[in-house]
Amino acid sequence: MVAPLVVVIGDALLDVHVVPSEPMRPGGDVPAMIRMLPGGQGASVAVRLARRGVRVRLVCAVGPDPAGRVLRDALAAVGVDLHEVDAPHSGAVVVLRDARGDRTMLSQRVPLLADGLDATIVADAGWLVVSGYVLLEAGADIGSSGPSARRVVLGCSLGARQSAEWLAAARSVSPHLVVVNLDEARSLAGGASGPPARLAGVLGERLGSVAVVTHPGGSAAAVGGDTFEVTAPSSTPAVDTTGAGDAFAAMLIAELLDAAWPPERAALRRAMLEASTLATAVAGVAGAQGSVAGERGG
Repeated sequence: MVAPLVVVIGDALLDVHVVPSEPMRPGGDVPAMIRMLPGGQGASVAVRLARRGVRVRLVCAVGPDPAGRVLRDALAAVGVDLHEVDAPHSGAVVVLRDARGDRTMLSQRVPLLADGLDATIVADAGWLVVSGYVLLEAGADIGSSGPSARRVVLGCSLGARQSAEWLAAARSVSPHLVVVNLDEARSLAGGASGPPARLAGVLGERLGSVAVVTHPGGSAAAVGGDTFEVTAPSSTPAVDTTGAGDAFAAMLIAELLDAAWPPERAALRRAMLEASTLATAVAGVAGAQGSVAGERGG
């Protein structure tokens, strides 16, 4: 039996990691450790899936520039099937990290689906994974058509006025699964407070899907009217949280790849625990796509 193909629609970006050795000063020149590494939500999910042995295709915009060569080489090295959308240049993100591993990001994305999605690209997909950032593009049209058996929407950082627009775009995809972090869930729930499981329930109702919300202590899920939480494994302090959420999403999908839908509670709990374990390991290495134990090349 041929394993399902996962098609991911999202960014491949060059991450410029900057760790200042002392507080930054306006107009000053502060020594820092600077590294350039492959990243981007779509590419990071695709890479993690490929390292688990999952067949995966990435639809992304990559330019004819040195950054594009770095990104193509990183994807080819792990066996990701790349479908390129023409772009004048590659996108990039400056990731400012502090001593605790928390980060602030300055992003230059390249529009991906301004002309809509060519249905032939996803015609053979068993799963279709859509980066939340793509849903914010003006004119982006993914729709819920096509033979994809499972559709997944990933969260993204949202401004105060973007939540309603994002929710409408997400609903148009008719997702089976939505994965967001706690801050994203609060924004999408209209700033509502309460435990993560409650927010997962609100999001699941609004999108008609299985909703999973990640948070520092683990993750919460809502399947129909059933909500529950899974505690993350204990860990050492994070080195770099960039890409940890993408790793969580990738492992969750990999664990549920052949599951009936909606998944049974026990199966979803196991998948969430495995996803938290991988996300914790990824937060302990530098870079959104840094290899960890248990992965191909890890």
